[in-house]
Amino acid sequence: MSVQTPEAVAHIRINDRIEPVDLVPGTPVRVRWWPAQGATAYRVTVTDRPDAEAPLWRSGLVDGVAATIENLVTSPSARYWVAVESVDADGGSAISTPVTFGTAPAADGWTATPIWADQATASSGANDSSPAFPGLTEDSSDAGDAFFQRPTIKQTEHNGLGWAFLHGEFDVPDAPVLWATLHMTAASVKPGRQFVYRAWLNGAFVGLGPTFPTGDEARTDGFDVTGLIRPGARNAIGVVAWTLEDRRFLAQLDLGLADGRVLHLDNGGADTPAISWTGIVGNAAYPDSLSSGTQYCESPSEDLQAQHYPFDLAEAGGCAGWPAAAVREPFAALEPNPADKVTVDYEPVARATRIGEGHVVLDFGRAWMGGIRLSLGGISDNGGEDVDVRIRYGEVLNPDGTVKYQLSAFNTYEETWHVPAGDPAAQSAQALESWGLKVFRYVELIGADDAASRAAVDAVAAHPETVDAAAIVYPFDRSAADFTSSDATLNRVWDFCRNTIEAFDGPIYADSWTRERAAYEADAWLQWRAHLTLDDSPSVGAYSVDYLIANRTWPTEWPLYLILAVHDAWMATGSLEQARRDYDRLTELLPDRYLDEESGFVVKDPGDSSVMDGDLVDWPPAERDGFTFGRVNTVINALASQAYADMAELAHALGRADDAARFADVAARMRRAINERLFDDFQGAYLDGLDTGADGHPINHASEHASAFALAFAQVPADRVRRIGTFLEAKGMACSVYAAAVLLDGLYRAGFGDLANRLIASHEHPRSWWNMIRSGAGGTSEGWDVSIKGNTTYSHPWAASPAFLLPQGVLGIRPTKPGYREFAVTPQLGSLREVSATVPTPFGPVRAEARRDDAGATSVTVTVPAFTVATVEIDGERHTVPGPAHVAL
Repeated sequence: MSVQTPEAVAHIRINDRIEPVDLVPGTPVRVRWWPAQGATAYRVTVTDRPDAEAPLWRSGLVDGVAATIENLVTSPSARYWVAVESVDADGGSAISTPVTFGTAPAADGWTATPIWADQATASSGANDSSPAFPGLTEDSSDAGDAFFQRPTIKQTEHNGLGWAFLHGEFDVPDAPVLWATLHMTAASVKPGRQFVYRAWLNGAFVGLGPTFPTGDEARTDGFDVTGLIRPGARNAIGVVAWTLEDRRFLAQLDLGLADGRVLHLDNGGADTPAISWTGIVGNAAYPDSLSSGTQYCESPSEDLQAQHYPFDLAEAGGCAGWPAAAVREPFAALEPNPADKVTVDYEPVARATRIGEGHVVLDFGRAWMGGIRLSLGGISDNGGEDVDVRIRYGEVLNPDGTVKYQLSAFNTYEETWHVPAGDPAAQSAQALESWGLKVFRYVELIGADDAASRAAVDAVAAHPETVDAAAIVYPFDRSAADFTSSDATLNRVWDFCRNTIEAFDGPIYADSWTRERAAYEADAWLQWRAHLTLDDSPSVGAYSVDYLIANRTWPTEWPLYLILAVHDAWMATGSLEQARRDYDRLTELLPDRYLDEESGFVVKDPGDSSVMDGDLVDWPPAERDGFTFGRVNTVINALASQAYADMAELAHALGRADDAARFADVAARMRRAINERLFDDFQGAYLDGLDTGADGHPINHASEHASAFALAFAQVPADRVRRIGTFLEAKGMACSVYAAAVLLDGLYRAGFGDLANRLIASHEHPRSWWNMIRSGAGGTSEGWDVSIKGNTTYSHPWAASPAFLLPQGVLGIRPTKPGYREFAVTPQLGSLREVSATVPTPFGPVRAEARRDDAGATSVTVTVPAFTVATVEIDGERHTVPGPAHVAL
């Protein structure tokens, strides 16, 4: 008779990250995992090598799926391994594959010195080639909107001087390497609002960075490079960097040998092998160029001169004859980036369309950010001639099928790559790859007006597999979440929004990487809600919120969304760490200074929506449904009431009883005031506010926004809910893509699922997600349509709310206790026949399927993870299902 043993744990996270190797030393380490089938308890073991028999730390039996490593102080620049043992009721067990985690150097323990290329190495020559291109039609980037006129684009005269090629060589002892971590940072991210460096080790890509700092610190990133190290040999690091300010790069390699030695390789080299750095300014390979940025940031067009590109940059013995890199001032403060690292994935062309001789448009089927990888060698015979290719990137197409490279957001995404005969890129399979960050779905390649260039592009048209999108992406498991229904449009919209979140998640949540490249609070709240429904531990969301807590933007409403975001994340992940760490700063975001004690309202001057503490309501202004501003604003009061209520729950969970009571009282009084004084019984809707203050007159206007925000946030009395639903149904989608998330969430929560489903599945022009898809966009857009917001981008995650609205709304999969320890499944199929969704949680995937038969009865099948309890409501009847279970109801 065989003895059954539990399965081994396979989904392990360290501090809600995937095998991080740059944790802050000496800080708590939390391990969590998904339950294993057959297990009733778990035991966690920590070692200092993957095959060690004696543990550094071992837990007792854990009746749950998480453990904090106690009484183990992690050392700086160290590496550890964690294994989780699954134990069943009969004593059988299975041990997981060990996963690693490590620490960064101590804040004062960095031994490396910043470097950059000496400016004396800059090329003084002009661009080596000026190829002629066939008669090309130059389109206009004028948005065609009087409200959004073309701004002055940021442009530095000699931006080619910002490029640096850095080459570092070092020897590794001839001994087995147990682990290796390459820690790096650079400055400054400000000019380009993007990373500064890309790095390779022994020819293999390592990573890029840094991310935006929250203050004056520089954020470091640690990369696991164990598999790239060559013991007993010369090794090489190659770095391509660009910035217009500060210009510093820092690298330290921590190396753990199997014999127990830990080496810290840097450019000092007093006691351990040193990294010998050389470098040159890269303006010969990347001459001065037009900016591909906007009025907010500058990024160079990469007009590549391939004959000057150091293809051996990351190979030992390469870059011979280069001078030593220049030493720069030390960084004043260094802190590890607490998020998982973005990487580069290569995504294939979905469709190639030959426009004419030497002219092709490539469609990647969806939007990405980054650039392309192009292999010319091996596919074309250039007859020993130079090849010049003009490359245009765009988010959408022009009416004639060419790429709209002069974007609505006023970027110009155009560059020229020159590949001489005999260059490695022309003679072999050596690929040329973009360095910077552009947002695109489409790429247009145009050969210069010569036979070799046209033939090279024609070869690409015939072999589109020679081009990939080199996509900069945050770690994302496409199989972790899903949504499918009997409505094809809903399915397309969910996929469209899921793809948007995947493409634009990192290295920080941003208001489109096309134009502003800046974080905003409402954007981050919406993006994190979507991300949390697609991934059970998106650490980049927590960092994005931390960044915004330290760097608030201007609208009155925006800081309130950070409180909602922290509360939503607590409910999704079960972790109070961020709320505990940021508690005092979160309370400072509450609008206490505007509270009117007598009425309970937030009372303030509306201000200007483009200055600090200006009331926004919606954006652009045309999307406000005629909202009339007063000193008591219904939208702001409804949102503030939710912020106080959420802050009360956080305070209670953290044991701050007095604060919790005060915040709850403010929320209750504010909601009572909203419902007593701002509802218009004749219209069955909420008015926009009061004109002159708490003692003022009601404003004689009822926008969609007033009722939508009240329904979502202000606890509308039950006897009014039906009338509010009727009012909002008559209004339709009379708001922006941002406010649509509030509108739809309120409708779902109030039981108007059929109406919400119809609005998401609408084919209305222009206010619908289908209109975005129809436009050819590869990601959700900033506004419903370019006719509404002339400078719109097609890469705006704040419009991707259906990614969370559909599973949370149509199937009602929502946490009711932190971390999904208890959750609801409340289907609202409306006219749908069937729907299914999977939502990843800290306890494992929750899956629900609902079907409605011909008689109108609903049946539900639900998968409930271990240690959780589901409350399933079907046609008014509630069922309690403890996990682990897979049941049909």
